[in-house]
Amino acid sequence: MGLKGRVMELLQVGDERRLGALASLQPHATRFLMGRLWDADEALRRRAARALGIVAGAHPEIGTDLLRRLMWALNDESATNGIFGIPAVAEIGFNNPVLVAPFIAPLASLSWDDGLRREIISALTRIAEAAPEAVRPVCTIVAEHVDFEDPDERRAFMRLLEVSGGIDES
Repeated sequence: MGLKGRVMELLQVGDERRLGALASLQPHATRFLMGRLWDADEALRRRAARALGIVAGAHPEIGTDLLRRLMWALNDESATNGIFGIPAVAEIGFNNPVLVAPFIAPLASLSWDDGLRREIISALTRIAEAAPEAVRPVCTIVAEHVDFEDPDERRAFMRLLEVSGGIDES
């Protein structure tokens, strides 16, 4: 079985530990994982995102390239539905907070978009689990756009504040 087949098998059975190990040992697996970020199966998309985060932790140069591509997908000019890449940004940030640091503010600046905002809040929360100090400064930007009338969005934002340590007043 080829690399693509092994990646797909591990994604299907949900063996994230072996998938992350395989992708770290064979970074070319990122090609197949990136394609799965747009899969119809949400669980499979999330597993692919977590595996990409593991690869970025082991191979920062690959992680930087992935982050650039994922952030570009959020740009209107890319003609891509970039929302499905946001969990991968989150997992890369969780696994390598230093690598994601330059992308945190640009990600937060997109929180004006109603269609992306909840996923951005979730991503920032995940990154804050590893590096709250990196996320805290952008909580103000996100707060400006949160729909506090939406209980799910309000709850997600409050969780972000809890994990990041609140709004940076400096």
